[in-house]
This record gives sequence, structure tokens and C-alpha cells, in this order.
Amino acid sequence: MSFDLKLVNGDFVITNGALKTVVDTEKLTQDILKMCLTTAGTNPIHPWYGSFISRTIIGNPNHTTILVQIAKSQLNTALQNLKDLQSLQTKSFQRMSADEQIAAITDISILQSVDPREFSVVIKILTKGLQPITTAFNISTI
Repeated sequence: MSFDLKLVNGDFVITNGALKTVVDTEKLTQDILKMCLTTAGTNPIHPWYGSFISRTIIGNPNHTTILVQIAKSQLNTALQNLKDLQSLQTKSFQRMSADEQIAAITDISILQSVDPREFSVVIKILTKGLQPITTAFNISTI
């Protein structure tokens, strides 16, 4: 089993002077959010890490239907990159629980909010431990 430091709104969580960690489905959920919300190319050591969703949505004059299809494709690519990374980690003998690994991307939905400048993203994943995970975030066009 691997772990990661727990983040809430981009900040580390400290309880009784100790850094909190996440494991299993909570770790996978955090990994998914980090992969999707990190702009691809911003990590100079791993330029492939992240997604281009913010670059797709922000300031794009295309019709909403086109934006949604492009964003879904880019999120799918980012999640597939995460799945490939997990595969490399297990092949290099890093211990990962089945609930920390993506078995399947079951759904990515992107809906324009009441405010036309904002989109709601919902991602559904099935772990290799057969646990369903749903995570969501909003992204703004400005």
C-alpha cells in the first residue's frame, strides 16, 4: 500500500502536530483531482503530468458542445496517463492496494452551470478493488 499527504484546498492537513496521509480510495480520489487540475506542462520534470482542461475551457470561443467534447477527451487522456503511471509503479514493485488503482473510467460528465462561465465536472472510476469512486470539481472560463 502506498500513501500520499492529505490535501484540503491545496493545503496539507495537520492533526495533533502530525501530517495526515491518505490511502486506498481516498488516495486515488486525490490522485485523480491532482492529475485533472494540474495544467499539463507545468511540472518541468514530468511535463506529461496533468491535463489541458484549463487551457481548453478558459477563453475558448467555441460552442459549448465542442468545448465539452474536447475537455472530456483531455480528461480521459489525463486519467489514462494516471492509469499508465500506476501500472509502472506496480511493475517497479511499489506496493499499491487495489483500491488505489484505476480499473476503468466509467464516466466523465461535464455540464455548463447556471453561470455560463462555469462548468461542473464529475468523474466516475472503478478501482481494481471493485470500489466505485465519484469525484467532482468546477472549472471557470475566466
